[in-house]
Amino acid sequence: MAETEPLLGTGIGQTETLAREPNAVVDFDPNGDLENPLDWPKAFKWGIVALLAFMAFTVTFTCISIVPIASAIVADLSDGEGSKSASVLLVTIWEFGEAAGPLFIAPLSEIYGRYPVLNVANILFIGTIVLSALCQSTTLFIVTRALTGVTVTSNVLNPAIVGDMFASDERGTPMSIIAMAPLIGGAVGPAISGAIAQSLGWRQVLWMSAALATACEILFLTCFNETYKVPILKRRAARLRGETGDFSLRTAFDSDEEKKSRRMWESVMRPADVLFGSGVLLSLSLFGSVAFAYYYIMSVTLSDILQDIYKLSPALTGSSFMSFSVGSLISIIICNLSLDRIYIKLRI
Repeated sequence: MAETEPLLGTGIGQTETLAREPNAVVDFDPNGDLENPLDWPKAFKWGIVALLAFMAFTVTFTCISIVPIASAIVADLSDGEGSKSASVLLVTIWEFGEAAGPLFIAPLSEIYGRYPVLNVANILFIGTIVLSALCQSTTLFIVTRALTGVTVTSNVLNPAIVGDMFASDERGTPMSIIAMAPLIGGAVGPAISGAIAQSLGWRQVLWMSAALATACEILFLTCFNETYKVPILKRRAARLRGETGDFSLRTAFDSDEEKKSRRMWESVMRPADVLFGSGVLLSLSLFGSVAFAYYYIMSVTLSDILQDIYKLSPALTGSSFMSFSVGSLISIIICNLSLDRIYIKLRI
């Protein structure tokens, strides 16, 4: 590459080359390509990381903020006759939806790209929060909370988007930043919701969550670009076919003529195949499920203990949940300091 040549190619020079090569496969320029997410400017990539962290914060804030006020919500919607099981289900049903959603969100993002799937899911996420704020019955509230969990994209698409933009040995820091955002949301969410519910009512907590999610979605619509290689290259191939008139131009992914429904089904079933095909992964999954079970057992019982036995206000009860985030924050810092080093050492 000449010294006067830009470090990142624009893909324009590739048109003439492909025009002379019949049946050429369209790909990114290995010498640098502005359309390749791996070659994007660092400032832009870190801006997207910040945006992903903001969404992760919003999701956790929305999920955890109702934990200290769940009993009050059920009592209000049931005219004071709500049961403990209803308040527990109101909190935990979110995780059921959040476990089911990725089975469809992940394969859809590989078929249509990250940008459309993420934005559609975020809009649905906002809609389900609004429905929750308008609910007049406990049953409907529980259903809308489950649907809100289904529309969460951050837990499945954030790692994929980071993987699209960063090399393997560079992903530790951005993933640590994104993982830290939910800890902040989990810390301030209950504290803020307890104070707001005590002074303005529990519905205002949900309206605040909807406002946060709306602000986040506006930023995604205006600042986020497609990061998945497949749709980017397919758009480039279509553009080059129009510019050169050579309709034999294709991408390496055009040879897969499987029906989208079949690809979708295989993607839905793949997690089960991978899970039961690896003893290590199965063990880690069981450990994670037990850890989450204990977390929610403590979460749904701590509020009642602090309010009924120790007579704490909803605001102080919400503040007590910061202790969970402090412990998790320590773990994130340790992982951030060691993750990339361990990966590089194991790879050598």
